[in-house]
Amino acid sequence: MRNWTALQWMKGLSISLLLFLNGYLFYRLLPLIGTVAQFLLHVAVPFLAAAIIAYLLHPLVGRVQRIGLPRTIAILSIYALFFGVAGLTLYKGGPILLHELRGLDDDLTNYQKIYQTNVDHVYGSTPEAIHDQVNEALARIRSGLMQSGERVMDWCSGVVQSFLTLLIIPFLSFYILKDAGSIRKHSQLLIPERWRQQTVDLCSEMDRSIGKYIRGQLTVCAILAVMATIGLWILKVPYPIVFGLFIGSTDLIPYFGPFIGAAPAVLVAATKSFYSMAGVVLMIILIQFLEGSVIEPLVVGKSAEIHPLYIMLAVGIGGDLAGIVGMLLAIPCFIVIRTCWRHLNERFRFIDK
Repeated sequence: MRNWTALQWMKGLSISLLLFLNGYLFYRLLPLIGTVAQFLLHVAVPFLAAAIIAYLLHPLVGRVQRIGLPRTIAILSIYALFFGVAGLTLYKGGPILLHELRGLDDDLTNYQKIYQTNVDHVYGSTPEAIHDQVNEALARIRSGLMQSGERVMDWCSGVVQSFLTLLIIPFLSFYILKDAGSIRKHSQLLIPERWRQQTVDLCSEMDRSIGKYIRGQLTVCAILAVMATIGLWILKVPYPIVFGLFIGSTDLIPYFGPFIGAAPAVLVAATKSFYSMAGVVLMIILIQFLEGSVIEPLVVGKSAEIHPLYIMLAVGIGGDLAGIVGMLLAIPCFIVIRTCWRHLNERFRFIDK
């Protein structure tokens, strides 16, 4: 064992003291850091939303521009169509959606009583051991639905209160689209020259891999939401817009999404009649058949090229890590990781050669 000199002991004690003081200072500053981070996040939300909109509309702007229109005119034309349809949808459908959400929130207690009555009838022919499990499952479902409803209502209220912030997003998105080439050029200059070309190649490959998948999936979800809303309205199921949007949004989750999205609509339809429930089930089966055989091959194609086993594994891991949000982000994250792995693998092979 080596003996330390007095100077070495002083250095060690000084470093330990500095680490302790830095840790204590960081601990004391945690409330301030949280406040600053929340402020920065609040400021960054419009820019992030504008960047996402610009990313989704960028290929469409390029196609319109290839017709011969100047880029500014192409952007304004797409803006008129995109935000016109979005604004009209919010103006006409927003009040109806809020009305349905309030009605669903008020009727949750009634639906719970109906299901509790039906479960009590079933209890007579089931073992006593599973009664507590059924009650616990019903309590979890009711709690989840109430929390989801409260979150949606809070989000809608926040959207209304942040109306001025929403007005800024289209302008930010416009300038991002207009100056996309300049932004890309200046962003590349921030990368060290040694790694610049490799990073550009990686980002281009990542954009090709994930861009078409995300745009295609969002288009498919929008189509399914419209189809489900119309189908539920025809079947006279209560709250067709709420359940239709839920079915469309959960379709982003591969394999498990259709079951998650269909469950609330089927349960509410079951309170009406058996035929209404059967109609909803058949409608979901028909929509899934059309999605798998017609809509998805035409819109998305084989852009992702992921084996079903990997999809289920990624969705399972995402669900364990972050719940529904993790399941939604599982496939995009898998595509990013796979693209980086392929790029690094090719790079190392090039170095070996």
